[in-house]
Amino acid sequence: MNHPEMAERLEQAMALSGITGVSKLARRTKIDRGYLYKLANGEIGNPHKYLERLAEAMGVSPQWLGYGRGGPYDHERKSLRQGSFRTTVTVVPSEGGDYDIDISVPDIFNSQRHVPRDPELYRFIYLPEMNDYFPGNTLLTVEKTPRPGPGIYLAWYIINGKKKLGCYQAFYDQCELKNTQQITANNRTTNEREEAQLIGRVRNMDYWKVDETTDL
Repeated sequence: MNHPEMAERLEQAMALSGITGVSKLARRTKIDRGYLYKLANGEIGNPHKYLERLAEAMGVSPQWLGYGRGGPYDHERKSLRQGSFRTTVTVVPSEGGDYDIDISVPDIFNSQRHVPRDPELYRFIYLPEMNDYFPGNTLLTVEKTPRPGPGIYLAWYIINGKKKLGCYQAFYDQCELKNTQQITANNRTTNEREEAQLIGRVRNMDYWKVDETTDL
């Protein structure tokens, strides 16, 4: 059993909903019984594509069932559906080096329209002041592992010995960025582009005021 927490939550959800066995759960959800047995035995860590269907069938919160956040019935609370959660955010000021803080960020993952739903797949970058690419108070949700395809990508690059945040419109093919175009009027040299270290593709942007004196 590699994922006992998932198995325990599934067992609890079934008990709360009065479903007495995996076979009954399979009939109610139309999900393959073999898959559900693996889930119940802790062989699967998260039923990503079936999470909403399972949660709806058992009347529990998908965030609780899939990730253990909150309680079984937290989906009934408006404050949670439109709430926030704490995570590590990299702050990139206009002057000085970047640093990490633990703050509250918008919980976009509670939205049923957000795919994928796992916040562990992302990192968060906060820009307190305006730069070449974004206005101030911008919170970026960025893929940790970019998937192939076009998009807006962030990267670190070196300018005059200093690390700067770069923003590019490009196509990612698992090996490198291709057809790179910077989204700024500032022209960078070829060498500077070659030195860029990819951070990831931007998947969401929020305007979010961070007050470190209260969020820490």
